[in-house]
Amino acid sequence: MSESNVRDIESLAAFHAGLLKLSDNWDAVLQELRMAIHRADQYFADDRPRYWRRQIELAERELNEAKDNLSQKRAAVRASDRPAATEAVNRVNQAKRRLDLCREKSRLAKAIAVEISHECDVVLGPLADVSEHCDVLLPKAAGELKTLIEHLRRYAEKSEPPSEQG
Repeated sequence: MSESNVRDIESLAAFHAGLLKLSDNWDAVLQELRMAIHRADQYFADDRPRYWRRQIELAERELNEAKDNLSQKRAAVRASDRPAATEAVNRVNQAKRRLDLCREKSRLAKAIAVEISHECDVVLGPLADVSEHCDVLLPKAAGELKTLIEHLRRYAEKSEPPSEQG
């Protein structure tokens, strides 16, 4: 029977503890990454479109008010009694431009939301693989290492020469 040259079982035990700690640390980081990805996805999928919908509502209200104001200025019976409407016309044009801008931003926000959602899914795939390592593979490897360490300790106890007492 050949002899083994096992010198430091405690370093294997420390490696075992390190595997478990690594698994826990990675799991915590992965949870933070998933939450950050979820927040980014929610920001672009919910917050930005909601913001631009609200801006469209405000711009529509502003345009209606500007049109009402212009209508009132042009409502005088005689042309000579009408006040100058240049400022009111400018206000209507400005409100139309703002409404167009808000609608364009809303369309862009929806398109970006789709792209961001896709990219988030692309990132979450590999994170799921790493998560499997943390939840399954590393703990399994640590368990197998623990079993080997126990076998080595029993082997080392059997192969120790009896102490000489004199």
